[in-house]
Amino acid sequence: MDQVRGAMANSLTLGSTDDTMFCHLCTTVKASAYCLDCRIYLCPSCEGQHKKYPTFKDHRLLTGGKLPSFYPTKHGRDDLNKCLDHPQEEIKFFCASHNEVYCCICNTSKHSGCQQKYIPDISKDYIKSEYKDLTAFFQNTTKTTINCLQDINNCIKKVDQLSSSQVEKLRKFKVLIIAYLDQREKELLQEIQLTRDRDLAALQKLQTSAKNIKSDLSKALTNLKIHEDNSYNLFLATKRAQSLVNKLKSALQDITSKTKYREYDLLRDPLVETLLNNKEGMAHIAMPTGQGTYLGMKFQLNKQNLHH
Repeated sequence: MDQVRGAMANSLTLGSTDDTMFCHLCTTVKASAYCLDCRIYLCPSCEGQHKKYPTFKDHRLLTGGKLPSFYPTKHGRDDLNKCLDHPQEEIKFFCASHNEVYCCICNTSKHSGCQQKYIPDISKDYIKSEYKDLTAFFQNTTKTTINCLQDINNCIKKVDQLSSSQVEKLRKFKVLIIAYLDQREKELLQEIQLTRDRDLAALQKLQTSAKNIKSDLSKALTNLKIHEDNSYNLFLATKRAQSLVNKLKSALQDITSKTKYREYDLLRDPLVETLLNNKEGMAHIAMPTGQGTYLGMKFQLNKQNLHH
């Protein structure tokens, strides 16, 4: 450590006592000393305070004409060593109370009453203690994370597979429902057509009979008109026509009594009506309520209301 400190001191370019450098801590007071270990300028007041702390008792101070005439750069250092609040300063201390690392300026301004530790001293055997435990924690946590990612990927795969299988199941059920409805439609259409054909056949038969009666009446009336100039023949024709009229009147009464059709209406099945009015009538998604590592969805396809 002494060799390192000596090398640090030799790397500084020394200035004259006329060069004006200001205290790092006070910022506006002219510096009277420079701490090689903390790498900060100190005014007489801060210098005195610096010497009082046991942590800094072995620090080497440059005074008088030995003060460097510029703020030394930190050769070979990276941003890890720089203070977040004072980027130009190097981190040297650790506060156990706040679990923070900081520079000399922070030490004086924020952590003067804290439990302080000098990092170059406490970090010598760090690789054998807390660092070892921390690296083991990272390794174990990495393994756990890998296993977790594998479980997540497996769940994602299962979710996709489950979704595909349930969609296929739903579509097959839909095909079954459509086939059932098509069959019922076909049967109902046949029944409607059969009823229509029977009623039309009966009515068309009555229609033919009514037309025949009309034709016979027309012929009888014409025959009567022919004999209007001969009362004898008209009497005979009238008597014969009366017998025909009675027969035609009876046939017409029979036709009139049969002239009707069967009234019918298409009534919706109550079960199908319930299906149409129920948002879950076709199927619904049932989510299990129990706890588990993986919650799957199950379709409950109830076909009892749509049996053929």
